[in-house]
Amino acid sequence: MTAAGASMSTGPDVGRLRNIIVADAVLAFAAGAFTVVMSLTVVRIGWLFAIGAFVVGISVMIAAATIPLRHRNVLAAVLVFAIANWMVAIAAAAVATFAWPLMMLTALLPSIVAASFVTADRLWWFVVPSFFVSLAVVAAGVLQDVTGLSDEVPEWLQTGILIVTTPGFGAVLVFVALQHHFSLTRALDEERAVRQDLAAQTDELIRSRQRVVAATDRERRRIERDLHDGAQSRLVGVNLQLAKARALVRNDPDAADEQLALVRQEVHRAHGELRDLAHGLYPSVLTQHGLAAAIEAAADRSPTPVRLDLRPIGRLPADREAAVYFCLLEALHNANKYAQASRVEIRLRHDDGAVVFEVVDDGIGFDADAAREAGGQGLTNLVDRLGAVSGSLEIEAAPGVGTTIRGAVPLG
Repeated sequence: MTAAGASMSTGPDVGRLRNIIVADAVLAFAAGAFTVVMSLTVVRIGWLFAIGAFVVGISVMIAAATIPLRHRNVLAAVLVFAIANWMVAIAAAAVATFAWPLMMLTALLPSIVAASFVTADRLWWFVVPSFFVSLAVVAAGVLQDVTGLSDEVPEWLQTGILIVTTPGFGAVLVFVALQHHFSLTRALDEERAVRQDLAAQTDELIRSRQRVVAATDRERRRIERDLHDGAQSRLVGVNLQLAKARALVRNDPDAADEQLALVRQEVHRAHGELRDLAHGLYPSVLTQHGLAAAIEAAADRSPTPVRLDLRPIGRLPADREAAVYFCLLEALHNANKYAQASRVEIRLRHDDGAVVFEVVDDGIGFDADAAREAGGQGLTNLVDRLGAVSGSLEIEAAPGVGTTIRGAVPLG
């Protein structure tokens, strides 16, 4: 937590601190009120009444420490709380010297509370004053008795005041300790949850990398197969046809011309197959003109009518453009091949610091949960591709109601 974070805290911290402040204010008020009542009814001693009234006033100051908490200003609240406790500790020890052991604990209370609510660089604001105030309390209680109040107040009343206040103060300390314990327990639980989440993410990352390696191998084999069965076979045929045309050039020019026309057609077909293969690897329109143009080109090639709703998003980093494009391409391919859809809609827009895309079809749909459990390769590829750029994927599908694939990729 930064220094700024120490002064503007979260809800649970504010609630815990408010409880501590209220408990301390109630204790101070009860102790002061008891002392005032005793001074008015049992022993009429002016100094005893004065110290009781002073403690009652300090209890109001302690309660006022909750005011900064309305704005979640924890540092200001702890400061007010600390100053009030130091004031009552010094005043009570100086006037009622018999109470110095209790007042020494009162002087140390702010540092105990601050340890849980302020940052390390601000903690010395409370620890150092608490130390010196506790020394002053001991000195005031042991080395002097200016008012003579300790001699005037009967021993039984001194004991009574301590009996009334000490359990309450002990209860406040226990309450603070329990608050710290609950806070630490919650922090440890959150830490364990974070560790479990990180472990799960690590496992998923390992599996994702394994899938990426396997997918890369499959894609390499597919490209090799497409080249072998397509363009390579055509080029071999072209070579044979050229040899035949060469043999016909001198003896039968017309037949050679027809043969060359066939060769030209085969060359065009081979060129088209190579172009389609290269387009599947990384379309030049995506590099040169951006995501929207690449999506429009993919929609033009789709056998199923596609309606486009592409909001202006500008150019994105290359890895994010590629991730969104190929996810859209895969979703469009699935809609064409499996969904039996009559129409497909592709949407693209900015939304809260991310690029969001949707592919919606009116096809036969499928059981998305069953597909996930079965480890469908197409869906896994989408998740892995978006996960590589910190993106996310949602699939809404059910048999008979079509499919919506929604993805989001952060811009940062």
